Amino acid sequence: MNLQEHREALLAQCRRTPGVTSLVVYGSSAGEGGGRRDEWSDLDFTVFLAAGQHDRPGADWPFLPHPEHLVMTARDAGQGGVALYADGVLYEFGAGTPWLLRDPDREVLLDGGDLSFAAPDPPPPASSQVRAFLAKLYIGVGRVRRGERVAGNTHVRAWALTALAEALRQRLAPGAARNPFDPLRRLEQALPVVADRLTLLLDSDVESCARGLFDLSRELLEPGWDDYPSAAADVIATRLGWPQPPAARAGVTAR
Repeated sequence: MNLQEHREALLAQCRRTPGVTSLVVYGSSAGEGGGRRDEWSDLDFTVFLAAGQHDRPGADWPFLPHPEHLVMTARDAGQGGVALYADGVLYEFGAGTPWLLRDPDREVLLDGGDLSFAAPDPPPPASSQVRAFLAKLYIGVGRVRRGERVAGNTHVRAWALTALAEALRQRLAPGAARNPFDPLRRLEQALPVVADRLTLLLDSDVESCARGLFDLSRELLEPGWDDYPSAAADVIATRLGWPQPPAARAGVTAR
């Protein structure tokens, strides 16, 4: 089955499952996101369960259609989880009694009258994110040099990168369409030149990647921005033995 057929099967099974009240799908699974759907799209959804009746549906997930075609399930957080079907389609879902929904990229397929919505929380300001980036980068490089390469890689390529991407989005492409929860999603559409440079850095060894991310932040964010923590960046560069040529602060306009 394709994703649309899985979506229809999920809705039909939810209608048949006692205790299920509402079903909401997100992202490329939703109607507005259909244009982004491709062979790698998963089925992202939330199933809400009636109060006092949620133990069994949340425990064994009878709302999942065609259980004979399931090849893997795994509990993720609370009563939600993931499910992989034999045709390669992956379900990623939350389940439980109703909570406030903040994802604007959604479609309600089944409304039991228990849904409530709010706008997503605003992201932390760019000034905070660039500081978080420098701190995570500094920690990561230190752990790599200590011999903790797994932990250090995670700090550099995940935590530092995510904070840097948020700062870059806010400073260089504040009006670009985005996922409100993950600044890395569709960064290629918002900042294609920057995304290409980040991709090359991520393909390099961890110390080269960290140094490149650091230099890129100084090149693209520091010039003309009073909130860039230049003194902290200087300390980190000195401590890590990264000489900073004048070109690092020359500034380049890149989108």
